[in-house]
Amino acid sequence: MDNYKYKADITLNEKDSLQDMLNIEKSLVKIYSTAITEGASKGFRTLIKSHWQEATEDQMKVFLEMTDHGYYEVESAPETMLSESKNKFLKVKTQLS
Repeated sequence: MDNYKYKADITLNEKDSLQDMLNIEKSLVKIYSTAITEGASKGFRTLIKSHWQEATEDQMKVFLEMTDHGYYEVESAPETMLSESKNKFLKVKTQLS
């Protein structure tokens, strides 16, 4: 019983806190995206779109904060991989047109 910690005794460090914030913002973006596609009224969709945009901006701020502190490493993709992905999506776009 001595090894048991109460929630109040557990603290998050900066990295953990930022990771939690990033996860929350990413979840909000997904939820708002679903709400936009399910909304029927123009007013509702406009409101949700505004919240969605704010959540995407907040998500990017947290992500950049994490990269600035070295908590989130981003590797550049090779040019060939970028070209392959671009061509794949252009093909799908052409098929849908």
